[in-house]
Amino acid sequence: FWLKGVAPAWKGRVLGRMGDDPMAGDGLDESLRQQSARTKALVEKLLQSQPREALAEALKNPPYAVSDAMRDTAAQIVLKVVGTFREADVKSAVAALGEDERGVLMKYLYRFWAMGLPSRTNAQLFTWHSALVEICGEGVIVQAMYDRRWP
Repeated sequence: FWLKGVAPAWKGRVLGRMGDDPMAGDGLDESLRQQSARTKALVEKLLQSQPREALAEALKNPPYAVSDAMRDTAAQIVLKVVGTFREADVKSAVAALGEDERGVLMKYLYRFWAMGLPSRTNAQLFTWHSALVEICGEGVIVQAMYDRRWP
């Protein structure tokens, strides 16, 4: 029930006023520009044979509250960067990451497995998973599973 003459604060937003949409207009355009700049920087780092720096950059500030297309693009970037590592370099790459980046990487690993990728790719992802669990402990799995924010 509504109090006579009093509308709830969210009523205008539910009706779809354009000014209240956080994804409308400049906010989305700015997010797209930032994503494009990040992608360009990552490609340059990969071309300069700096995969560790590219991985850290790809995992920094994951897109949580943006469009599905942007999250998919960010996931594909992380997958490409992860795919550039040799198996022998995975453990040291994980060790070089910060705690937040490790948690984000674990979330991406589970996202990748849900995508139904080829078995060879999944085997590479298990190498990353093993390195994460070895360095961080099993708590990194629990954090990834129970965190509501997924990139």
